[in-house]
Amino acid sequence: MRLSKLDVFQVRNLEAVQIACHSGANVIYGANGSGKTSLLEAIYILGRGRSFKHRDLRLVINSRADELVVSAAVERSKSNSSHQLGIKRTIKGQFEARLDGKALQSAAQLVEELPLQLIDAHSFTLLEGGPLQRRQFMDWGVFHVEHAYRTIWRRFQKALKQRNQLLRHGRMDEDSLRAWTAELVPLCEQITAYRRQYLDELAVDVAMLAKTFDGLGELELEYYQGWSAERSLADVFEADRSRDLATGTTNHGAQKADIKIKVDGVAAADRLSRGQTKLLVYTLKLAQATHYKKKVGQSCLFLLDDLPAELDYEHRAQVVDCLNGLRCQYFMTGVDRKDFELLVEGTAHQMFHMEHGVASEC
Repeated sequence: MRLSKLDVFQVRNLEAVQIACHSGANVIYGANGSGKTSLLEAIYILGRGRSFKHRDLRLVINSRADELVVSAAVERSKSNSSHQLGIKRTIKGQFEARLDGKALQSAAQLVEELPLQLIDAHSFTLLEGGPLQRRQFMDWGVFHVEHAYRTIWRRFQKALKQRNQLLRHGRMDEDSLRAWTAELVPLCEQITAYRRQYLDELAVDVAMLAKTFDGLGELELEYYQGWSAERSLADVFEADRSRDLATGTTNHGAQKADIKIKVDGVAAADRLSRGQTKLLVYTLKLAQATHYKKKVGQSCLFLLDDLPAELDYEHRAQVVDCLNGLRCQYFMTGVDRKDFELLVEGTAHQMFHMEHGVASEC
């Protein structure tokens, strides 16, 4: 999966940027505020339908414009085909996405068409943040390799929403609560089975990549399913009934799942230094990309924001070696060109200099 041509209009200070992307390494350098991260943000919007910096996409639209547009020619190596993918968002909140001229109905379809991984200064919440970040990490992987998971996930979200609405309702409808609980139990169990299988498979790639990076120790991914493994979820729901009613929400289930990431038997967040934590996040993301390629037969795309600030040169070189080994397309940003010259020496690449929202090949 690669972008061959990228067009960006009215994303922050990028009024009109057109670049021919290299199939491998793309280096984007320039002063702070020049538009480097905005270019990554534009690619992210194309693949996710949202920004990684703001929840309100209207804040990403250039202040002198009413809408943003991002489009690209997407090359699929697996099918040896080329497709035009585009998205438009307006300050009124309107969403429009198209693939080869045909309308897409949701951002989830963009995710299918352009699988990408982002690593930036906030990615380290994967270890240090709450369970939501780790569930999202898991579900990205399952979503992209198990097509049936998408339908199960949508049904699960609907059942959970309906059950929570009933719990918050002033006058309880017992029959409806019982029906939505019965719907939710098997969906939670199916989601759990998919996630557990995925983590078991991913652990193999994590262990392999951990050996590439020095000082990480023995990594372990332990899955917590969201309720006691010693009890059935139906029994847990029954025991939790009073608590669920009091809190107005479902307190156990797949929506409460988490991954406990351990190093040499100790929680990674407690064991690792800041530098090692960054390295572990790269390991997890690269392992996920490795697993994706093995299962799907094509590579995902990587966005690496301010790479020189996150890792020392030795580990940056190891990351680049891994990306090259995956034969994936990646975009790296940084302030100084010199930070990348040796890094990509001997690697096919394209450099872009960003200045005042304008990208120039160099």
